[in-house]
Amino acid sequence: MSHIVIAPFSNSDIRDWTAAHFRALIARLVADWGGLVYVVGAPGQAMRAHEIVRSFDSSRVINQCGRGGWGEAVALVRAATCVIGNNSGIAHLAAFEGVPTVCVFGGAHQRLEWRPIGANVVTLSRVIACSPCHLHHAAHCPFGLACLEQITPDQVFETAMKLIHHMPGEVFADVA
Repeated sequence: MSHIVIAPFSNSDIRDWTAAHFRALIARLVADWGGLVYVVGAPGQAMRAHEIVRSFDSSRVINQCGRGGWGEAVALVRAATCVIGNNSGIAHLAAFEGVPTVCVFGGAHQRLEWRPIGANVVTLSRVIACSPCHLHHAAHCPFGLACLEQITPDQVFETAMKLIHHMPGEVFADVA
């Protein structure tokens, strides 16, 4: 059965789309897409991942966060129909491997410099007046991470479905 890998964590919370948005995205995938959803991350992120996936049927949404090693995560990514994540190592790995990748990219860093690069990558971002801010922690953002908050789960879902079905090549999508 085909699967999508969700990587909801990076090594800096200023780059992380909200858990609520990831939950809403997973709900949409479960409702409107027929495959499995794997959530991946490091052992220290396992409890946060549990909060994201706990309300879903574990036969459709599998929490792999903190389970297995790097090799298992790489294998899941390589075999994925699509990878959806923040500006993180998993998104960069997927892009490098040629796996269709949707990167939810916040405004803390220069998108052109730090985005995942690959032929099957869509980088979704919301460029607002304060970006790039170069902040290192979400708590320092005076605007509540508006650059990430304004990227909706429906926009990410629709982008992933278009990417899976049409493989448009590397694009940037500034969401309105």
